[in-house]
Amino acid sequence: ILALVGIAVVITAAAVRLFPLLLLGVILIGAGNAGNLQSRFAATDLARPENRGRALGTVVWATTVGGVLGPLMLTPGEAVGSWLGMPPLTGSYAFSIVAQALALVLYLVALRPDPLKVAQQVARSAAATAQPLDETDRPTVARYAVFAVAGSHVVMASVMAMTPVHLSHLAPANVTTIVGVTIALHVFGMYGLSPVFGILADRWGKLRTILTGQAILAASLVTAAVAPESPGAVLIALLLLGLGWSAATVGGAALLTEATTMALRPRRQGRSDTAMTASAAIGAVLAGGILELIGYGGLALVALAVVVAITLLSPYARR
Repeated sequence: ILALVGIAVVITAAAVRLFPLLLLGVILIGAGNAGNLQSRFAATDLARPENRGRALGTVVWATTVGGVLGPLMLTPGEAVGSWLGMPPLTGSYAFSIVAQALALVLYLVALRPDPLKVAQQVARSAAATAQPLDETDRPTVARYAVFAVAGSHVVMASVMAMTPVHLSHLAPANVTTIVGVTIALHVFGMYGLSPVFGILADRWGKLRTILTGQAILAASLVTAAVAPESPGAVLIALLLLGLGWSAATVGGAALLTEATTMALRPRRQGRSDTAMTASAAIGAVLAGGILELIGYGGLALVALAVVVAITLLSPYARR
C-alpha cells in the first residue's frame, strides 16, 4: 500500500515538477520495498530447519524476474505512459502499479493464515504440552549474522554504485552498452544462484556459506583492484560481486533465523534489514569520495577491509 501511494506521489511530482515531492514518493516506494523484503523471512517461518536456507534462497531468486524485466520495461512503459497521458519518464510506473497491486492481492489472499502467527501457535502448543522444541536463542550468533549481511551488502552497494561512473570514463563512446551488460550480469550474480546457496546453507552450513561469499567477494575486489582500467575485468568483478553477495546474504539471513527464537525473529529481522540498507546508503555516499581520491582500484581495496573483518569475526558465529 505504501508503494502504491509512493508511485502516485512520484507521478504527481513529475506532473507539477516538484522535486521535494518526488523525494517523498521515492521514500514511500522504498518503504514498500522494505515490506516486500520481509517475504524472504516469511518463507522461513514454517519451513523445517533443514530446509530454511532453500526456502529463503528460492524467494530471493524470484527477485531475478523483476531485476531483469524491470529495466526492459522502460521503453514500452514510455509508450504506454504516453498513451495514458502520464508525465514524461513516468510511463514505466504503470507496470509498477499493476505489479504492486497484484502483490497486495497475493499477500491478502495467499498469506492466510499468516505463517508467523501459525509458527507462534505451534511454539505455544509445544510449550503447553512440554514438548521439546528445537529453539535456542543465541544473541551473539545473531549479531554476527546481522554484521555479515550488512557488511556484505555495503561492499556490494558501494562498489556497484560507482561502477557506471568508472565505466563512463573508460569507454565513453559506448558506455550505455557496457554498463547495461555489466549491471545485467551483476544482477544475475546477485539473484540467479540464490537457491543453490540456500541448499548449500542447509547441507554445508550457514557459516560456511557466508565465508564462501566472503571468498568470492574477495576475488571480485582483488580483480577490480588489479585491473581497474579493463572493462572486461570490471565485468568479471561485478559478476563475482553479485555471487558473493548472494552467498553471504542467503547464508546470513538463514543463520539469523536459526539463532533466534520465534518470539524475537520479527524484531531482529527488521533490525537486520535496517542495518543492511542504512549501511549501504552511507557506503554508497562515501564511495563517491573514495573513488575521487584513490580511484576504482583503491575503492575495491577499502571494501576488501570489510570482507576481512567479516572473516576474522566468524568465530562468533560458533558461540
